[in-house]
Amino acid sequence: MKSRYVISSEGANPYSPANHTGTSNQRVISRETVGAKYVEVLIGTIEKGHGALRHLHPNLEQASYLLQGEGLAEFNGVEEMARPGRWMLTPEGAPHRFTVTSEIPVKVLVVYAPPYAENPRAAVNCEDAPAALDEAGLGVRDDALRNASKPFAPKHSDGIHFSYALDLPEGTARHMAIFDARFDSGARVSSHTLEKMEQVIFLRKGSLAGSIAGDEFQAREGDWIFFPDGAPHEYSVSSANGAEAFVIHAFSFH
Repeated sequence: MKSRYVISSEGANPYSPANHTGTSNQRVISRETVGAKYVEVLIGTIEKGHGALRHLHPNLEQASYLLQGEGLAEFNGVEEMARPGRWMLTPEGAPHRFTVTSEIPVKVLVVYAPPYAENPRAAVNCEDAPAALDEAGLGVRDDALRNASKPFAPKHSDGIHFSYALDLPEGTARHMAIFDARFDSGARVSSHTLEKMEQVIFLRKGSLAGSIAGDEFQAREGDWIFFPDGAPHEYSVSSANGAEAFVIHAFSFH
């Protein structure tokens, strides 16, 4: 059952992002694909020895999750190896860069909130304009979710277990939250609406079925499901052995 709110990354048009070399991105969740206003999600493929030049985003946050490969990441001048298995947050105004070191290409999930959409005003190349580092500063953040790593049950749900997934280097994200979700067999979410928030589910295992704004859907492993702000929705697990997913919340920035 095809729905306008269920997207597959297969067939998404590739593009070469600014401030990168050897990189091909596919935009999965965006205004163009599903009408998203608060979030943008893409999949990037980066060849060995290539990656992101040192740059920053003055007014948006970025979260990244490696699906395969390894690379050297720099955040605010501190370097570390990035490997599959954890989400990394880059706050507003934080200089960052990334270089692939593995023989196999890196595949990476990237979330922007608010959306980036390759807006030239939303990125500053630090090599070309080093003074921008002092002008941009870092976004104001709090520690409200620093201790939110314990599993919890989200509202309107039965048989669903959330745990906060973002690795927080300097506090909590202001524009997004990302959760690791485990769904029991038969788990369900009762009908409700989102307020000043959009939600994206990346289904890593199993299948879900439900409706969004009256539009029925079925989603399977590898699919992306988009839930608009204000759209009534409900869904349940349709696979016998439960399901696993990343759940992304992006908040209104107005």
